[in-house]
Amino acid sequence: MSTSYIYSVSRVNTLSQELLTTTDIERLLVAAPGERLASALKETYLAPYVLQVDNERVADAIELTLIEAKNLISLITPNSSQFTVLWVQYDIHNLRVLAKATKAGLAVGALQGYFSNRGLYDPALLAQYAEQGTLSNLQPRFQEVYDQAVGLVEEGSIDEVDALFDALVLQSIKDIAAAAKDPFINSYVAAVIDMHNCKSHLRSLRLGDKIVDPVFVSGGKLGQSSLGDVDSIVAALESLAVGHFTDAANAYVLDGHTTALDARFDEYLVKLAYNASIDMFSSASIVLYYLRVRQAATNIRTITVGLESGQSADVIRPNIRFSHVSN
Repeated sequence: MSTSYIYSVSRVNTLSQELLTTTDIERLLVAAPGERLASALKETYLAPYVLQVDNERVADAIELTLIEAKNLISLITPNSSQFTVLWVQYDIHNLRVLAKATKAGLAVGALQGYFSNRGLYDPALLAQYAEQGTLSNLQPRFQEVYDQAVGLVEEGSIDEVDALFDALVLQSIKDIAAAAKDPFINSYVAAVIDMHNCKSHLRSLRLGDKIVDPVFVSGGKLGQSSLGDVDSIVAALESLAVGHFTDAANAYVLDGHTTALDARFDEYLVKLAYNASIDMFSSASIVLYYLRVRQAATNIRTITVGLESGQSADVIRPNIRFSHVSN
C-alpha cells in the first residue's frame, strides 16, 4: 500500500476506538428489555444513529452504521473499488430477493423490508437493470446468474437458487481481488473462501441428502481433501487458528445451530485483519475497520434480539464476537 493511505488508516483507526466496547457489552447484557435496554443503547456509539431513524428503531440505526462505514471507505481510500469485496454480498442478496419475488409477481415497493442498503447499488436500480437485462453493465456475471436463478425459481428449486447466489458472491470477490492485486485483499478473500467451504461441507455432512451437495470453491488455503468428514474439517479449521473453532463446529454438528460457528468465523476474519494491520501501509487496516463496525452491529443485534426473546446473558454471551473489542 502506498503512503497515500496514511490519512485513511489514521482516520479509521481513530474511529475504531469509538465503537462498541466490552464495558458497553456488559452493560447491555444486564439491561432489562424495553426502556432500560433502549437507555443503555443510547450510551454506546449507536446513540447518534438511533436519533436519525424513525421511531428510534435499533435495526435501522445499525444499518446506518454500516452504510456510513462503506461510504467513508469509498470516499477516503485510493483504489476504493477493491474494498467492494466487503459489500458486494449485499448487492447479491438484493438480486436474490428480486429473483425469488419474480414468481409471485411482487413489485419492488413490496420488497423494501427484504432489501439491504449496504451494497454499492440502490435496490431499485438493480431491479431496473434486471428488468432490462443489463445487470452485467454493473458487475460481470450478475445478469447471467440472475437469469439462471429466475429459471430455477420458476421450477421451484429454491435451494439451488441460494447455492447459485452463494457461488456468485465468492466468484465476485475473487474477481475483485484478482483485479486489485492487493496482497491483503487476496488473503482476506482466501479466508472467506475457507470459511465458506468448511461451513458448507459441515452442513452437508449434517443434513445429508436433504440439501444440494456443496461445491468446493478454489482459492482458499484449505484443500478439498481436508474436508472429508467432521474430524478432518475441524482439524483443517484448527490449522488456521488453534483452539478457536472446535467447540463451535462440534456444537453445530450436534444441534444444527450456526450462530456460535458464524461468530467464530467472523472473529477469525477480524484477527486476520488485525494481525496484518501492524503494517500501516497495508489495506488490512481499512478492512479491519469495516469488520469491526460489522462486528459491533452484529453484537448489538445479538444482544437486543436475545434479551427481547427472554434469553439470559449466559445464553447470549457465547454468540458475541469479542475479537479485538476495546475495553
